[in-house]
Amino acid sequence: MDRLERMLWLLRSGQSERAEQLLAKDPGACQPRWTAGEPLSPALRQVHQLNSSINGVHLDDTYAWAMAGGRVHRIPLAGGEADVVRLEGPHDHYYPGAVFDGDAVVAVDEERLRVWDVASGKLLLATDPDDVPRRAGRLRSLAVGAGVAVTGTEDGYLLLWDLADGRQLARTAAHSGYVFEVAISTDGAPVVLSLGGEDDTTMTLCFHDLDGLRRSGDVAMAEPTTCGGWTMLDGQRRAVTVAGSGLLTLWDPTTAAPVAQFPTTTDPRGAPVFIADGAWAVLGERRALRIVDLRDGTLRGTIRTDFTQHVDKVAVYGSYLFAAQGGSTEGRANLFDLTDPPTQDDPEGPYFGDAVSSTIGGRPVVVAVDRTGAFEVVDATDGRDVHRPAGERHITHRATEWDPLLEAATAAGRDVLVVMSRLQPTTVDLATGETHTAPEPPLTPAVLHAVTTGYGLIAAADRGGTLAVWDATTLALRASLRLDLRETTSIALGDLHGRTVVLTGTEAGGFRWFDSTDLTELAPPGRFAERTGRTAPEGRNWPGAAAVSGLHVLDAVVISVVGGTVTCADITTGEPAGPALTHPDRVGVLLPAILDGVPVLATSCADRVLRVWEIATGRVIRSVALPEQVRRIVSVTADQVIVLTEGHLTGIGPIVTRPT
Repeated sequence: MDRLERMLWLLRSGQSERAEQLLAKDPGACQPRWTAGEPLSPALRQVHQLNSSINGVHLDDTYAWAMAGGRVHRIPLAGGEADVVRLEGPHDHYYPGAVFDGDAVVAVDEERLRVWDVASGKLLLATDPDDVPRRAGRLRSLAVGAGVAVTGTEDGYLLLWDLADGRQLARTAAHSGYVFEVAISTDGAPVVLSLGGEDDTTMTLCFHDLDGLRRSGDVAMAEPTTCGGWTMLDGQRRAVTVAGSGLLTLWDPTTAAPVAQFPTTTDPRGAPVFIADGAWAVLGERRALRIVDLRDGTLRGTIRTDFTQHVDKVAVYGSYLFAAQGGSTEGRANLFDLTDPPTQDDPEGPYFGDAVSSTIGGRPVVVAVDRTGAFEVVDATDGRDVHRPAGERHITHRATEWDPLLEAATAAGRDVLVVMSRLQPTTVDLATGETHTAPEPPLTPAVLHAVTTGYGLIAAADRGGTLAVWDATTLALRASLRLDLRETTSIALGDLHGRTVVLTGTEAGGFRWFDSTDLTELAPPGRFAERTGRTAPEGRNWPGAAAVSGLHVLDAVVISVVGGTVTCADITTGEPAGPALTHPDRVGVLLPAILDGVPVLATSCADRVLRVWEIATGRVIRSVALPEQVRRIVSVTADQVIVLTEGHLTGIGPIVTRPT
């Protein structure tokens, strides 16, 4: 964990004095000043992003290991840079699972089992695709033990492989469909556990002797169950399964009968691991790890991760626990130091989905909405809770499955919060808590994509192709317009020769200009006429690489981003207002500001680096590597930049307007 990550962890775990000691060692450094929102777990020691789907994890007494795509990452437990070994061979296929086995890592793609040396990356073994029966379907799960591997297939087969030479030793049709989980117990005569089925009504738990895959027992599962593993509990070998409802069951593999069942609150997504001499199971679920006592079902601990999605893979060694995020190519991993007694984090604490800066009586504040729809107001100088606006609990976004977007506006000379989850704005007076909601417009609702405010207006676009403008004071709908489906990727408001205009960025990388009074389309001024692209072929991921994914107007400068390049141009002529700002990866968020009379721009791209640029010269004033992706840059002042990461607000500063 580097110094910045260490400070973030100390601040979020309430150890502000120790964080200040770190800051005192370099008081001029650009470091976090405060954090607000759901804190990271005090058990968290390291945060890593491997930029590829993590296929398997492992721990030993010195390192945490992860296979991600075609690489093995070896991460020192004591901190520091990870060693990366590229595995031999093409890696243009998906690996459903990987297991570290001594000096090797074993993985399956859809048609082969492969073995690599972890030190050199040399491919030691690859099975023949013809050894997988066509009726078995593709390989989907993997277990390793006693010098062999067992793979489960999508059509219900178990295949046994010799890891020394790749020979297939046995095969059997075990389930009516997809084999979700396989696990090998080597405590005594080796036994294989498998979970699979064609659908929720046909799922079975099967036990097989490892020698020849001879079935020794099976049982129909009453509910969907995809999480299973082995432990030794009080000297007895037990299989452990956890159903989607959270029902944990201990099984005697000799009789295929349950010996104990406990209801839990977990919804695990990966195989369990075991601690406390096998008596406790560690289960990964929605962004948290649960520690469950197998003797009585008691929840012994809850450890919060910083993941954006569910915990998928977990490894444990001694007091260390290594967890990986599933469901994305971000490659997120956390290393924890288990405490005694185990950490009891609150996984239902504040978790901010969006935030915006404003003022209350001249006092700078940040207003954030959590996943329940409740609003928190924090002081922008120190992150401390100010108060909740009166009546805020009555504010609900009408479609609760859509996260609301927030903006700040000025209405009748007062600062208000604008809340939108579809094309119907609500404003909240931050001083009084008074709320107003616009009449439901005669528009087909769709997922909201972009909102902006300014010049006494509110403008928004949704993914159904609707663009609309309201008066911020009266909430009267001034105009609406139906555009091509999913054409509009970003919006901004600006002043063009005394006329307030709505500027939209398009999927094809162009701009469209509209009069804010009635949304009449205007001819693009000057060199903007060269960027008139409307729509591009819609790909799987929207917006595409050519889209104008970010758009702001700062005084007379239009700031736009396409991919990893930010351009600044005069709003009246389209001529460059500064050099192109080139980033090493796709820019996710940006926010312009004026610092001491100098126009600047704060940006963050996929490399997790926050950069503050001087627009006229293209010089980077400050750059800070953050341990989390920035979801929104909330405000930029000379003292600090406030960012929203995954669920947290962080004030980072100081920011100066001249390079040091």
